[in-house]
Amino acid sequence: ADVGGTSGENGAAIPEIDMTPKVSVVIPTHNRPALAKRAIASVLSQSYRELEVIVVDDGMKERADAVAASFGDARLRYVSHDKEKGGGAARNTGIAHARGDFIAFLDDDDEWMPEKLEMQMRAFAPTPPDIGFCYTAVRIAYDGGKEVVTRVPEGVGNYFEFALRNFKTFLSVTLVVKRNIFDEVGTFDPDFPSHQEADLMVRIAQKFKGLGINKPLVRVSMSQQYEHIGSNLERRIAGRELMLKKYQDVFHTRPSALAFHYFWIGLRCRDSGQHGRAQGAFLKALKARFALRYVFHYFMSVLRSAT
Repeated sequence: ADVGGTSGENGAAIPEIDMTPKVSVVIPTHNRPALAKRAIASVLSQSYRELEVIVVDDGMKERADAVAASFGDARLRYVSHDKEKGGGAARNTGIAHARGDFIAFLDDDDEWMPEKLEMQMRAFAPTPPDIGFCYTAVRIAYDGGKEVVTRVPEGVGNYFEFALRNFKTFLSVTLVVKRNIFDEVGTFDPDFPSHQEADLMVRIAQKFKGLGINKPLVRVSMSQQYEHIGSNLERRIAGRELMLKKYQDVFHTRPSALAFHYFWIGLRCRDSGQHGRAQGAFLKALKARFALRYVFHYFMSVLRSAT
């Protein structure tokens, strides 16, 4: 049997492997083949074995084809874009090539703990069809050795309201999603400059329940040596503004959540020195829901924009 191979984004022949995988793991990579090697290794070394890995190369300067080929593993496939399209589009390419009933994601600078998939698939096993996704806590690693472990709600729940308020909770690197979910709600929206995960999870949680595992099963790197969308303040602001615009009908029935997000935008605009823009965001937060801290920050922004 053929044991893997490469393809272009248009689906040039990808050799089949002997066993249809149960989980397809999508790893988008962008000009970081050395980091991608570590991410790929963390998936191929999972205690759960019924998987395939789809590496989607969106980088034009440093390709990861040689790294992918170096593993010599039948479960690994490599797909390349012919031009840069962004992380969301790369994940969508991976979804399009996936053959598993479940789809998981890992970024090229992060890595999984060896038991991640086994724990998630074991938790999924006894759940009914209305449970659409599983996610976990993470261990965030910063430069200098500092690490922070997040917490997530344990067990099955309706996460829609949670998803509307907590845009940073559902990291794609922790997700395992039933494949049929994407047929119903769509895939990642590449038009978002940030918050692509938040947008996807609002759509998923609106129709399906989720399953949380409060264990840090992913190590997320926040090293300043490498580019992160989260470190680009303007993209983060623009992504959140687009979220409020896209789901304005939903948020206008939830004034507390709406005010919270406008307040967040105001703080980030202030941090970037855009005091007039911050003033407008704080005012929108006040209009959505009165709170003394919104009043305080609004008047502070008025004073700063006047100086």
